[in-house]
Amino acid sequence: MPESRIPDPALMARLQLSVKGVDWAASLIRAHQHEVPEGEEWSPHQHLVHLLAVETGNYHVRLERVLAEERPVLAAWSAAVDPELEALDLDALAERFISARAKTYELFKGLTQEQWSRTAIWPDGREVDVAWMAEKALWHALDHFATLLDMHQTFDALHAKAWQA
Repeated sequence: MPESRIPDPALMARLQLSVKGVDWAASLIRAHQHEVPEGEEWSPHQHLVHLLAVETGNYHVRLERVLAEERPVLAAWSAAVDPELEALDLDALAERFISARAKTYELFKGLTQEQWSRTAIWPDGREVDVAWMAEKALWHALDHFATLLDMHQTFDALHAKAWQA
């Protein structure tokens, strides 16, 4: 049986570094921040607004609830578009996401083994623990990072020219 490691050092390192991929991908598509590629629903800008809203209005709030309440039932979450975020450019959104992810990391960093095991009822009815929530936050950033990188490949197929400039 594998040794139990809470917090898992690999998860914590990946959670902390996941923001770097989003920041890098956003920098690659800065010139196309408001374009929606064919077959996509959102522009790069909308992806960053969403990432930031979920990080601050969803993960931070839910984690604090799970740590303060016994087995809370978490309601479905949908982000209203924040006009302040809509007004920011891609670089500013990426900077804010870096700060928000740093806070997420800090919230997880200081937890005890008992806190990692605290549970809540996710909106789909599943019982989840804090460790699962950390993995979900990691997955969310990586999912959008992959989408942003795909967008970069759609917008700019000749990468070497940009690197040589």
